[in-house]
Amino acid sequence: MCYFGYLEGIGMAVNRSKTDTTYFGKKSEPCSIKIDEEIKKTQSIDEVPSVVIRDLSIALTLPLTWLFNKIVETGLVPNAWKISRIVPTFKKGKKDLINYYRPVSNTSSLSKVFENCLIQKIGGLMQYDELMGSHQFAYRPGCSTVTACLSLQDFIATEMDMGNKVIMYSTDLTSAFDLLRPSILVKNMLSMGLPKRLITIIYDFLNNRTGFVDVNNTFNDLKCIPLGCVQGSVLGPFLFNIYTRGLEQLITSNVEKSKAFAYADDVYVGISVPPNSLAEAKPMVEQIFGNHKKWLESLGMICNATKTELIVFGNTGDQWSMTVGSETINASNTIKILGLTFEKHLRWGQHVAIALKKANSMTCSLRVLNNILSWKSHRQIIHSLFISKLMYGSQVWAGCINSIDTRKINTVLFKVMRVHCKDNARILRNSQLCEISNMRTFNSMRIIFDAVMLHSLVSNPLSTNLTLRLIEQSSVSSRYPSKLIFFDYSRKKVGSTSFVNRAKKISATIPFDWLDQTKDAFTWKMKRNTLNFIT
Repeated sequence: MCYFGYLEGIGMAVNRSKTDTTYFGKKSEPCSIKIDEEIKKTQSIDEVPSVVIRDLSIALTLPLTWLFNKIVETGLVPNAWKISRIVPTFKKGKKDLINYYRPVSNTSSLSKVFENCLIQKIGGLMQYDELMGSHQFAYRPGCSTVTACLSLQDFIATEMDMGNKVIMYSTDLTSAFDLLRPSILVKNMLSMGLPKRLITIIYDFLNNRTGFVDVNNTFNDLKCIPLGCVQGSVLGPFLFNIYTRGLEQLITSNVEKSKAFAYADDVYVGISVPPNSLAEAKPMVEQIFGNHKKWLESLGMICNATKTELIVFGNTGDQWSMTVGSETINASNTIKILGLTFEKHLRWGQHVAIALKKANSMTCSLRVLNNILSWKSHRQIIHSLFISKLMYGSQVWAGCINSIDTRKINTVLFKVMRVHCKDNARILRNSQLCEISNMRTFNSMRIIFDAVMLHSLVSNPLSTNLTLRLIEQSSVSSRYPSKLIFFDYSRKKVGSTSFVNRAKKISATIPFDWLDQTKDAFTWKMKRNTLNFIT
């Protein structure tokens, strides 16, 4: 009940075990108040839970509108909104080293509402490609890490389909979000033609910020934060994308067949070269990387060249390398891109092996939890921790693997189903396991995930160049006006692995007209109409 969350949010102690209820109505109708213990009560620096603002949205509309208009008139953001409680959040590596922690800021709840309004205002003035470049996939509608990997895969497969090689490197930035210079951001926004009133507000939002570090309820003194875009805020990542919008122009201006792909500060640059020109392309790639590094330094960013990764897609010859300063970076056979392991021949054996290893390591814990949790809770754990990790990015790789890897994934899925059904004696058949556990096989999930991604790309006008590619290779049927017909323009096996060229097969698995469907309705119909394919 929201009232209890509000009382606890303002510091009141509520003894829920002694809470009594009275029902005014028919005595024959029992009534009780369900107290949701899992309700979101995350408090910000002003100790106002976000759930309170959500539930009182109607009452707060007028006063917040007046307040926000005053901020727009004066160009000044309240100082109370500039105070951050910084909580170090562990990323990976050694837990006793501070470099492996992310400084997440806990800011005012009202400030987040205002930041959302600013984003909607700026997004309504310009297209997202103009704001942050078409290479950026983070913090924009209709985009995710999966769409970034799909676009990257499409670029590589298309070039390899034409017989070219693709040299790709990734950059590693040190504390990228914390090094944003407000003055440089203002220059970028002025050159874009954004209203000066909005720029003034954003500049004031980033300046004169203070914060204190909270480690296990132990606080330090309030310190000034001269740089950065406030990790944990709503507006910060959006501003970082605008700050780095010039990368696409920098990369494509050097070489015609080059492309940049970014998700926040994770950047991957691909350069297409003719098959017999790898040796001659080395100085060109080194120059592109050198210009990229200088551009980052001009923005105040620090590029860690020792962590730069390099790969040559389609290379079957000698080892390839490039020199960066005093460091020599050798090309490897694989590269990890946003959680997916890409191989140089666009095969997915190593990624499947890594995913299966992680999945198998969870089965023992799932067996133990099955004796503790309820049937429903255990199933939720399986979907949220096991299946989500096993099927992550399946739209990129699941339609490209061989039958052996498919059987391996299904074996692990059926193993978890047996754990969930407590079928230790292996009495149940695979079809019975799917029916009792209400879970799906790998092929069934792959078809659903691919179809939902295709629907999202086609129906979302704010998506990336991947949507344009799909539209170019499709037409509307006169017989079925609510269904698209896709064409496969790939000439070789490599090109057929691209999601765009697989769209024809994906569309054929959708058993109903779908162009006019909303995403939720489409997903529900796909789950209802898709059978479990036991392989």
